Amino acid sequence: MRPSNLFIIVTMALLSSCATASQEASADTSAPSQVLADSTTTNADVKDSATILKPKSGSYSPECYKAITDIIMSSSFKTDLAKKENIKVRIDRIEGSKLFLQLFASEKDHESTLAWLRLDKANEKLEDITVDPTKPIVLTYDTKLISKLRQTCP
Repeated sequence: MRPSNLFIIVTMALLSSCATASQEASADTSAPSQVLADSTTTNADVKDSATILKPKSGSYSPECYKAITDIIMSSSFKTDLAKKENIKVRIDRIEGSKLFLQLFASEKDHESTLAWLRLDKANEKLEDITVDPTKPIVLTYDTKLISKLRQTCP
């Protein structure tokens, strides 16, 4: 390759990189300030995000959660992911007499969902709906505990 051809190639590469740099410098700089303005949180935003993170059905008494936990501990539910005594319960929602429950285990820096259960207070049925809600696995439990659940949970 002749030196003049090499000079032309290097010059074109430098010119194209300078053109790209000048285009980047003259790009719209209002976008980052717009993003900052949009992402600035207010007290109203914090209040809204806190309500979004709550379970859909509202808050329940510790006695209600204790009754549900007792039912689950007495049940035939099994998992290899956590010891039964380390499983925690969250009420996701209520539809009529049915409570939809999230079972999870908390680790040091995260929590893992283990299963989804449906507890029907009227029919005294506990079902594992994790895999397929239309084909639940019926679980057995101590049905004497359902009366405490009816007293403590709405």
